[in-house]
Amino acid sequence: MNFERLSHAACFAISAAPALVASANGAAAFDLKNRNALWYVVNDLCRPMQETLSLPAPCLKVDVAKGYAVLRAPGDATQIIVTPTARIQGAESPALQRADAPNLWSLAWNERSRVAASAPRPLSWDDIGMAVNARRGRSQDLLHLHIDCVDPRLKQALAARAAHPTAGWPPLDLRPWARRYRVKMLGFAGLESNLFKLVADEVPGAAAKMSRQSIAVVGVEAAKGVKGFAVLVDSERGHAEELLDHGCAARK
Repeated sequence: MNFERLSHAACFAISAAPALVASANGAAAFDLKNRNALWYVVNDLCRPMQETLSLPAPCLKVDVAKGYAVLRAPGDATQIIVTPTARIQGAESPALQRADAPNLWSLAWNERSRVAASAPRPLSWDDIGMAVNARRGRSQDLLHLHIDCVDPRLKQALAARAAHPTAGWPPLDLRPWARRYRVKMLGFAGLESNLFKLVADEVPGAAAKMSRQSIAVVGVEAAKGVKGFAVLVDSERGHAEELLDHGCAARK
């Protein structure tokens, strides 16, 4: 293990400060601008802490058997981040198309109680969403899912869509506050499938350009309390995180 890098990771994780952290010889090791900073924190700090002391700090959780870690987003009261403990770069990674790929969407959804516990109001199934930004819309080159409250405007739009579902990936125009997305409605067991492969197989042109796909998964509740999910894909801007309401600040 690189103990010098470990000390830098500790500084990053504990302070979450954007200041540059320098190595002993004065060379820049990494800061928040380093696209590998998240990997250093998870791999060089959280995982060894879990394995040696059963204390995942500064992460909230490290599940070595299932291959994922949970962190609180720096400076955010409600948002959590779920990331693999294996080095998977992003949605474009070929490893996510394999049958044995970790189902991070399902694992992340099962951690949503951490958002609810910190929210300033009670949260329902359809108040929570998850997002993965495309390469040009992310700051880190380790696959990570953002989990937080859903923007109430999206919740309203999806409720209307759930009342009149259509097959395939019809467009959902969220302008002016967000972009146009393709959206697919899934049932209660929708997260049991490989959603990265679903996007690659079904969204036109996505398979050859997975690095440009930004994906959100949001809980939806139709009439009579039927629960499911909406998968939203943007192949242009690459920042599906815009669909989340960090801090759950907006009113329902």
